Amino acid sequence: MLMINFIFSSFALAGGSHKIRVLVADSPITDFHIRQRVNLNLMSSREMNDRLRARFKSKATQNQWRAYVKKKQPKSKEEALKLQKQFAARLRNQVRSGFAARLKKKVLDELIEERLMIATAKSEDIIISDAVLNQSILALAKRSSKSKSDAQATKSFFAQLASQGVGRSTFKDKIRASLAWRQLIRRKFGREVNFGDRDVEQELGLDISEKRDKKVQFNLQRIVIDIANHKDQSKVVKQYVEADAIRQRFRGCANMKSLLAPYKSAKAINLGRKTLDEIPSPMNLILSDMKAGQITPPQATSDGLEMYAVCERKQVMIDAKQKSKTISKMRQKAFNLRAKRYLKDIRDEAHIEYRD
Repeated sequence: MLMINFIFSSFALAGGSHKIRVLVADSPITDFHIRQRVNLNLMSSREMNDRLRARFKSKATQNQWRAYVKKKQPKSKEEALKLQKQFAARLRNQVRSGFAARLKKKVLDELIEERLMIATAKSEDIIISDAVLNQSILALAKRSSKSKSDAQATKSFFAQLASQGVGRSTFKDKIRASLAWRQLIRRKFGREVNFGDRDVEQELGLDISEKRDKKVQFNLQRIVIDIANHKDQSKVVKQYVEADAIRQRFRGCANMKSLLAPYKSAKAINLGRKTLDEIPSPMNLILSDMKAGQITPPQATSDGLEMYAVCERKQVMIDAKQKSKTISKMRQKAFNLRAKRYLKDIRDEAHIEYRD
């Protein structure tokens, strides 16, 4: 079987032309910039990597490989390995070239927007120093390297980029634009992006009529009545009757075992303590109004008929760690929304000259 361990070996788009394709406020974007960014995007393209794996494993490719070997007739193991590498490289380049062509418009938009980000940040006196840039790149490098040395981690990181046809300046330009834009957005919209306790409660789906800073926590048991044959309507009806009987007799979770004893197809699963934000919809909406000692109506699921018994309901404090994490996510979401709108406005007003 054809080996697939060549999928992630080096690849760079051919050519080195510096022909200008777009001018963004007098800042040129050339063919070279586009090719470099395409190579960078190809490194993180999950779709392309999945396509490569599928292509290498396909029956058609295996047949092509056997025909290729038969035609070349290698005389030794070394020759066979060399042929394998050549065949894999050719196939890999075919797939990647197709993806590269599809990526050109996307990366051109990225480059245009990054030019606008840098120019707008500079107009606000935001300039990312080399020290800040290098520190950010080091953090990225150390996350992807086993080396304990900062210098070695950075060297290995850029060597990996180079093996994929990506130069240092290409990656640095991308990170510099990202850092400058983030700083600009936080400065410009920081005062607008503030959230209080009520906002956190709403984000977590808590009952805002409860005391502020507290949320509702349930102690739940999930009751499942198995329906062995969903096509036998008489059995399905019987199980619904049993479910209704269980609901009528339910007086709390303490006697759950004796409650379910007469029903051989019923079982209880202890879910423990759950808050509303930990319970998937629509069940969290149903449970939000229920009290201890109540049980939800039966719902048909892939496991059978399902009911939730509320063993206990109480208020608990929203811990500081969860609140901080929630607010952080809300702020990031709000910043992203404002950044997207702001960038669109900048692009609409910018002078962008496209060249053939």
